[in-house]
Amino acid sequence: MRFRSLLLVVITSISLFSACNKNAVTLAYTNAKGEVPLLGNFTFRFNQGMMADSLLNVWDSTDYISFEPAIKGRFRWESPDELIFSPSQPLNPATSYTAKVKDGVLKYSKFNSVKDGDKISFHTPDLALENSQIVWIGESSTTAVPQVDLVFNYKVDPADIKDKLTLEVEGKQASFNLVTMSPDNKISIRITGLKTEDKDYDAKVSLSKGVRPQGGANTTAEPIVSNLSIPSPFVLTIQNLDAEHDGSEGLIHVTTSQQL
Repeated sequence: MRFRSLLLVVITSISLFSACNKNAVTLAYTNAKGEVPLLGNFTFRFNQGMMADSLLNVWDSTDYISFEPAIKGRFRWESPDELIFSPSQPLNPATSYTAKVKDGVLKYSKFNSVKDGDKISFHTPDLALENSQIVWIGESSTTAVPQVDLVFNYKVDPADIKDKLTLEVEGKQASFNLVTMSPDNKISIRITGLKTEDKDYDAKVSLSKGVRPQGGANTTAEPIVSNLSIPSPFVLTIQNLDAEHDGSEGLIHVTTSQQL
């Protein structure tokens, strides 16, 4: 008798579990994963339709998805099985996010739960050094000083850069002064005490790990190193050429080793 009762309980549990699974909808796809751009729409596609056609393509303030850290924006059902979220402003730089599908998506459906809706994680691009160059600053070759320009993908605090920066010239540590005094994408540093000779110098800029961009949460996990050449102050060289077109005219940006 006890065996029959136990068997009945097991069968009932399996039936309930099976019924719950049948009433669950699954998050089949989302582009909210891995590295994402600072500004762009997120797509959440389910394996079953859940929204009536009459309610499609309407911007909605219903909190269908929760984000941590919070992201302000609006939702729109693109199709019965596809939900779009459009952030109202760029995401935070170098920040990791998690998201969870809330029960609000089930309001107009026959389903009572969402599978795989609580395993969403993504992040914005990490802080990176995009460009570095050295330009001689001064009115003459004998009084000019070399300036290192570091260009990052986000604004950084120059005080944080100063604490973590090491500058070497010909393998020896060199002294420097910060030119940039407020957070910016471009941090300029002037090398001091370098003798002006008609020769090129090998230079290396190193930033220890732990640099955090302004408004970001994640710090750099590895050191940033850039090997540079300090050109002779007596020779004008072209360091870089950048072309762009705005639709009506073309522009060429020329970067030289000295001010013109």
